[in-house]
Amino acid sequence: MRTRPSVGKPIEAVYTPALLLLVGVVGVSYLGVGFVMPLRALYSSSLGASSGEIGLMASSALLTAFIAAPGIGRLSDHFGHGNVLWLGLLAHAALILAYIPLQHPLALIGLRALEGIAIVAVLPPARALVNAIAPRTCQAEALGLLSAAQSVGILIGPVVGALLAVRVGYSRAFLLASLTLLVGAILARLLLPRQSEAHSRRAGTTPRRLLFTHPLLFVYGLQMVLSSTQGLGAAIWTIYMRDRGASLLLIGLSFTTYAVPILLLAPLAGRFADRYGRLPPLLIGFGIYVIILCLYGLPLSPLTITLLSVPEGMGAAFARGGLDGLLADATPPDIRGTIQANYSAAGTAGSFLAATAAGFLYALAPGVPFLANGLLYLAALVGLLVMLARRRAATRVRYAA
Repeated sequence: MRTRPSVGKPIEAVYTPALLLLVGVVGVSYLGVGFVMPLRALYSSSLGASSGEIGLMASSALLTAFIAAPGIGRLSDHFGHGNVLWLGLLAHAALILAYIPLQHPLALIGLRALEGIAIVAVLPPARALVNAIAPRTCQAEALGLLSAAQSVGILIGPVVGALLAVRVGYSRAFLLASLTLLVGAILARLLLPRQSEAHSRRAGTTPRRLLFTHPLLFVYGLQMVLSSTQGLGAAIWTIYMRDRGASLLLIGLSFTTYAVPILLLAPLAGRFADRYGRLPPLLIGFGIYVIILCLYGLPLSPLTITLLSVPEGMGAAFARGGLDGLLADATPPDIRGTIQANYSAAGTAGSFLAATAAGFLYALAPGVPFLANGLLYLAALVGLLVMLARRRAATRVRYAA
């Protein structure tokens, strides 16, 4: 049996049947999510929604997800991560279906607000299950595998959703997305492992101070920065691509070119973080983001922008691998669901702030939101470099002593 030189554990120990089942459920579910990713803003615009109302749709989902995340995390710890996961998928399936009859912009803002609650009931419990299933020394790689499963949905879903919208209309695209999420809910209910009652009792005895330790606060801050780009994309990406002259199909393809490198690199980036430490992949990822976001600020052709999504996805894979490893290192075992929900809430806060600011900045010029986001990544990158320098200095002092 082959082993890794750094940790000496069997490779097969990471890819257990339970983990692979969970990855499959997430992949199927995010296929449904991917169907509607490029459609919401354009669908709302076709119904007469203003750019401000479209921005409120994205912001309302992020706001409700932020508010609901801590409570859902506690429910996940007490009643089982798998139980919350399948119920979240079921609720999301129903809400996606509601896009068909609800065709007033204000109704869609309310629908997106409810959708935000359903979204936060899916990924944090799934990540908490990964933490429970995977070996402690392989957490980043296992979470990278989960990211790859998400990327499968984002890889295939937007292109299929865009094609369906062009050929048969928005309604059938929403219907197919809802059915896919329903399949994910059924699979999660029938196949995923259940949490023990003993664990549920222990979850209520963990001191609250463990939720906000210095390492966790540092991780939450980096998560806000990394998620700001998602908020930026949710608010203005499709409009930005359209204003650059992209077709609906090319807009969908831009999601795919972003997802492919994540699909291919996420498990490898996680393994890199497990083997060589958390800071190197974070530095690589944030450095790539600084360059790509600044390039998005230039008046480029839609094809060039689509191609730039490839290195952006590479940066996301490396940054997420390092950050997932940092989070796993700092997470107490009995409150995984709550920590993952807080982590999600931090990401939602970053996305919400970026999505809210993006609309105003976009009114100045299409490239301004991306340049501002690039400066945020540059500040975070400088902070990471300072931390690396301090760690190396401390190591030299220890060796000298």
